[in-house]
Amino acid sequence: MSMVDLRNVQAFLAVIREGGVSAAARVLHLSQPSVSARLRGLEEAVGEKLLERDGRRVRPTAAGRSLLSAAEELARASDDFGRAARDLRGLKRGRLDIGTTDVASIYVLPRAYRRFVERFPAIDLSVAVEGTTALLEALRAGRIELAVANLPVEGDDLAATVVDRDRLLPILARRHPLASRKRLRPGDLADVPLITFKPTSITRREVDRAFAESGTRPRIAMEISSPEAIKKLVEVGLGFAVLPERSVRAEIRSGRLASPAIAGLRLERKIGLIRLKHRYLSPAAHAFAALLVEGVDREPAGGEAGGR
Repeated sequence: MSMVDLRNVQAFLAVIREGGVSAAARVLHLSQPSVSARLRGLEEAVGEKLLERDGRRVRPTAAGRSLLSAAEELARASDDFGRAARDLRGLKRGRLDIGTTDVASIYVLPRAYRRFVERFPAIDLSVAVEGTTALLEALRAGRIELAVANLPVEGDDLAATVVDRDRLLPILARRHPLASRKRLRPGDLADVPLITFKPTSITRREVDRAFAESGTRPRIAMEISSPEAIKKLVEVGLGFAVLPERSVRAEIRSGRLASPAIAGLRLERKIGLIRLKHRYLSPAAHAFAALLVEGVDREPAGGEAGGR
């Protein structure tokens, strides 16, 4: 049997429903010869005569009756597919897969999540939390549509929009000998163990660059992926760290951590909404991107690192 054309099946059902080719042509907004041609195409594909005239009406043959249920099911499936496609365009159903870093997921995106879920409750939102390098791999592999991650990122295939800026602050345990000083020189930290992110981290590279430009090379004691773990290790006095301000603001205000200013050291973290330039974005992805860009809580960044 040849491939069956859905339009021919629809013509077959219309003729049976309306009782004739002329009436079916009016319903389908086609000419009578066009409907007849579609019927011939279906019979040729099936290899059986499917319709016969009974007086003034056209009715299905035995072969036509045996295929009628399957034809109706196929037509319903086509209608369901069309409705599902319209629902996707109207954001009445679907799924959105995005990825983000740990810090952005906790301190930047929660309100965007809430607005999206409230506005589009029928869209399932799936969020993968990874480092920036892993997120870009997932983006290129098609496992996620959008990434919210640290900038800059490399690749001519990527488009990025800055959605958040935050200072990177040096932190020390409140009982550390340097914690009581309001201002430090980069060299004051040369012998203090640095607890930092892994080398693949963009934040780590920014910290390394800033200290190198100051002529100081901190002594790296531990490399950890989790900013929450880094904070805890600093709190118990194992060294100092440099983390985004939002992630340490509560601890600095409560006095659990200190953040003295470091002269001449300017550290800023940028977070961007990243997508592939030439890949199709679903309506849900467009909607999430618009909510994020228009509603993120931006705070001014700049000045010397620390000072709290």
